[in-house]
Amino acid sequence: GASSDHTSQLAYNADSASLYGSLYHYPPTSSADSPKRDVYDWDSGAYLGHIPESESTTYNVVGNCNEVGLCIGETTFGGLEDLCETYPGSIVDYGSLIWITLQRAATAREAISTMDHLMQTYGYASEGESFSIADANEVWINEVIGKGKHELGSVWAAVKIPDGAVSSHANQARITTLDWESPDVMYADDVMSFAKKIGLLSADVSKSAFSFSDTYDPVTFEGARFCEGRVWSFFSSVMGEEFENQYVDYASGKNLTNRMPLYVHPPSKISLLDTFGHMRNHFENSELAFNEDVGSGAFNLPYRWRPLTWSYEDKNYVNERAIGTQQTGWNFVANIRGSLPKPLQAVIWFGADDSATTVRIPIYAAARELPKSFVGKGPQDGVVPPMMKFDVDSAFYVTNLVSNWAYSRWADIYPVVLERIEKFEETYLNQLLEADSKIMGLISSGDKEGAFKVINEFGVRLGDAFTKSWFSFFGELFVRFRDGYDITINTADPECGCDVGGNGYNDETYARIVEETGDQYLEPGSGLTGKRWETKSKLKLKAML
Repeated sequence: GASSDHTSQLAYNADSASLYGSLYHYPPTSSADSPKRDVYDWDSGAYLGHIPESESTTYNVVGNCNEVGLCIGETTFGGLEDLCETYPGSIVDYGSLIWITLQRAATAREAISTMDHLMQTYGYASEGESFSIADANEVWINEVIGKGKHELGSVWAAVKIPDGAVSSHANQARITTLDWESPDVMYADDVMSFAKKIGLLSADVSKSAFSFSDTYDPVTFEGARFCEGRVWSFFSSVMGEEFENQYVDYASGKNLTNRMPLYVHPPSKISLLDTFGHMRNHFENSELAFNEDVGSGAFNLPYRWRPLTWSYEDKNYVNERAIGTQQTGWNFVANIRGSLPKPLQAVIWFGADDSATTVRIPIYAAARELPKSFVGKGPQDGVVPPMMKFDVDSAFYVTNLVSNWAYSRWADIYPVVLERIEKFEETYLNQLLEADSKIMGLISSGDKEGAFKVINEFGVRLGDAFTKSWFSFFGELFVRFRDGYDITINTADPECGCDVGGNGYNDETYARIVEETGDQYLEPGSGLTGKRWETKSKLKLKAML
């Protein structure tokens, strides 16, 4: 495979300014507990209806992984407006589709079949979606769109990512032509005939010419720049400069015909920590980098506040949309380790808030107990999360404290944050391996109860301890980087026990100030040679430092 340890990896950012960062938990259940399952729309919280509960006991689900090693992520691509309209009576939205499938399916292929059954039986109640579906042996991309006002259900196409390859999607449908006879391709029976039926395709279009994306979600400037740009940044990071240069015209929206492949084969193996790093990408050192122009401010901030588009003097402009972005509610990197016993296979490394500023906590998907500072319910459960209540015991708000403080002086603060993030995650990885060993020993000795005790306590201990520690870290950052200074500890200093420093702004910012203001801030006599006044410089006064 493409991973350095021959495991499956799946990374995901849940981006929405209205999304509260909670880790969802669905314990095992069955129709014996309740004959029906209520379904709420994940995006709006609206009640959609109910479906029969599973007759057999469902799997335990933590976040977007289940206890037998299946994980699912998604991005919404929308698609044709006509097909975004929900058919009357449709019940299963894309969020519920994920969590119901995780409760009922054990493998990626079974998940695709389960999703198809749910959508065709109860109706699909969302816009077009790309789903990443992974188990210990396979990773698939499954792209789905509803049938609008025309029919109940959906059309879809799924492609298995080959061993040794990596793929990505970011709100633009990416599956184009299909190898119709391949065992590694699945699709709805009417994926092409439905398009012909409603007039999207002419009757004489052949199978070889059919493209799912070009039919149901044709790429536009927005799809390329805001969506495929993210894919390009990741692919370029693992493939190198040649790939970057080959597709930059597409990623920038200048050449929509130069489409990238669905997957690439990186020349080097990718570790779990590498994947964490890729999820912190802001187009750095690329043609789409935006951390050095005037919009990045005096501290090279690689973020732009929404909206994504803006106008000036009757011309429209864009902000870049990087992988690391401020409106992420929660994110995860799932690691599925097929060589381990089932209860240990799926580990969800879960983080709240921005994937560039968060610390990911490893939690076994078999865990029945989760850290209080992370666990919660969401709109898909018919629950309004506590978005408008600040809470220092909430991982979501504690991570937001650190990230938003870093945004204020990125060039100064983020290097300190990143160093701490990497230290935490390396430590957690070592602790996970130690826990694996201990749990396998208990399983081997027949002590299943003891094994699950360790599984449960591991995530709870790490998660809640992290939230307290990260809040303390925010305090460190606030003390050090307040009022524009960089104040560090110096126990030998008798006045404050500190050294007060700071570099002001960068040279580019000073150059802009001079260019825009001319002599407004010019010091009289500046640049002249010869003796200056004997009066002590006011700049040496303590009040000026």
